[in-house]
Amino acid sequence: MSDANHSFYVCKSDEGIVVITIYVDDLIIGGDNEKEVENVKSLLKYKFDMKDLGELKFFLGIEVIRMLEGMLEGIWLLHRQDVLDMLSKYGMVGCKPISVPRDQNGKLSANAGEVLEDAIMYRKIVGSLIYMTITRPNLNYTVGLES
Repeated sequence: MSDANHSFYVCKSDEGIVVITIYVDDLIIGGDNEKEVENVKSLLKYKFDMKDLGELKFFLGIEVIRMLEGMLEGIWLLHRQDVLDMLSKYGMVGCKPISVPRDQNGKLSANAGEVLEDAIMYRKIVGSLIYMTITRPNLNYTVGLES
């Protein structure tokens, strides 16, 4: 097993790849060969007191969905509940989504618009949006401009 950093490990063999991610006292174990993944789990259970919680559904507030059919095959990471909570918190539940959130050629000016009396709420919204870019990299440009 090679150490990429102190929380991410990769085990490569002729049978496949097994990846282990560690966050505090939680481990995510996955790979491209189910038998090898089970072998690593067995080894870890032998060495440590741990419990297998089954297929990953949520991790650090991120929903994990595994699609096995059609053109959407793969693993999808979503912040669905966080987005709904954020929209509710900032009074935007009724807002209408758009496909492109910002004109790519638009310019921002420090002298345009009204000065905010209290920028704390604005900073909180931008902070929440920065967190959302983990699973929505298409928001990076707009969030970067706004922040």
